[in-house]
Amino acid sequence: MDLTHRRTFLATVCASGLLTACGGGGGGSSHGTSGGGSGGTCSDTSSAGVTSATIPLTIDGTLTDLPCGTPVYVYIIGEVKASGTTTQYYFDANGKPHAMTANDNNQPAASYASDLGASGTIGTPGYVNYAQENYPTTWADYSIPVTVGAKTLLDLAEINAQNMPGLGTGTAAFSGRIYLSVGTPKLPFTAIDSSQYTAPVTIGGPGQYTLFDWIEFSYDSAGNFNGNTTQVDQFGFPLLLSGTPGGLLQGQYKFKRSDILAAVEQLGTDFNVPVSVPPTATMGTYPAGISTLRALSPKAITGQNSYSGALLTYFDGAVQSWYSQWTSSNSVTVTDQASGTFNGTVQSGTLTFTQGGTSFAVAGSSGIPSMDIWQCANSLATGTAAEKNVQKILAAAFNRGNVLNSMTDVNCAVGPFYSAVSPAQTFNPWANLFHQFSSNGLAYAFPYDDVCDQNPSIGLTATQSVTIAIGKFFS
Repeated sequence: MDLTHRRTFLATVCASGLLTACGGGGGGSSHGTSGGGSGGTCSDTSSAGVTSATIPLTIDGTLTDLPCGTPVYVYIIGEVKASGTTTQYYFDANGKPHAMTANDNNQPAASYASDLGASGTIGTPGYVNYAQENYPTTWADYSIPVTVGAKTLLDLAEINAQNMPGLGTGTAAFSGRIYLSVGTPKLPFTAIDSSQYTAPVTIGGPGQYTLFDWIEFSYDSAGNFNGNTTQVDQFGFPLLLSGTPGGLLQGQYKFKRSDILAAVEQLGTDFNVPVSVPPTATMGTYPAGISTLRALSPKAITGQNSYSGALLTYFDGAVQSWYSQWTSSNSVTVTDQASGTFNGTVQSGTLTFTQGGTSFAVAGSSGIPSMDIWQCANSLATGTAAEKNVQKILAAAFNRGNVLNSMTDVNCAVGPFYSAVSPAQTFNPWANLFHQFSSNGLAYAFPYDDVCDQNPSIGLTATQSVTIAIGKFFS
């Protein structure tokens, strides 16, 4: 999706609680290299959904190598903002949207996936009730079954003003996520009312022991679809997004899940913080050969309240090195396509930008914190729209290791973006990996990875079809 639209989308869903932050921790680093299955050859091809669609949304389970019979579910969750009111929607197994209500929460806490198990006995040291941690409160089952070896058909045309009053274009589009989960534990959503709900998280809360991944998307009343895969928070398993007409910007994974997890492991302990399968999970909870539920991104790792590791100072040296160049005699310029060119200098330790008669400072005299670069937040996401545009370019440059004395998101040079400047700069190795894993070098691996159009978003005008395929796990 285009930069402006994505910024609006993220601001909208964050305000509603859809993008719940990650927190907590997980142990273990094994990722599994074995497994069965032969996607596309399973005898059971029954599935939920519909038999025909005006604008097909296909969940393709024929390309994966998951074992036949593996439980797979899709969840379509999103919102419409109209006339100052936000309404949250989910799709049922027949592909029909419904406004959320607290009455949807018909699943008791610690329910459904009791096969997650518990370690020890209540009250003894080390006791962990994994089912309770995955389902800490009552929750709504918004899952739609998907069959390995089959294609589940839904209809984007159900997203219309009749089903969703107030649906329009721009900020009034339907914006949300399409989640997929693999294995017995389903994703819990707890509806508070029609305007807000508690979403699953990658660690330290609801859904943390569910194996899942997702795409972000929007769809409006004019039939325009914008969507992308994402590794901003985590990597669960490969998803492949395509659509017609067009849809050519979506990068496809070139590697299977186990190889991607192994590559992340090679980044070292600072970046390798996997969330492991619960040690007491019973047979069949997850596919055979799965011992890691997800790898966490640096954004997710540093976003934990208790985090105190080396990533907190990871970019500090690079920031100070560039600050020493951006003195009053060696200024930096940042040009944004929407806001024009800003001239910056470091005076008394503070980076200050000016344009005409206006000026603003980025961070304080101690420089841009490494945490803000990982999170693309705080000093890099504050102030007016023009100030945020400058900050996002700075954040992207430090993540990519291509900081320069003159930076722009207009007519950006073709990559590689990571360590492309000699001598090589400090950069985000997680993001670097996922751009390498992509068939066209595009990925969404940190929050501002759409700067210079390095994101894998697809934008469809008068959408004809959208397909989300589950990728390879083992082979």
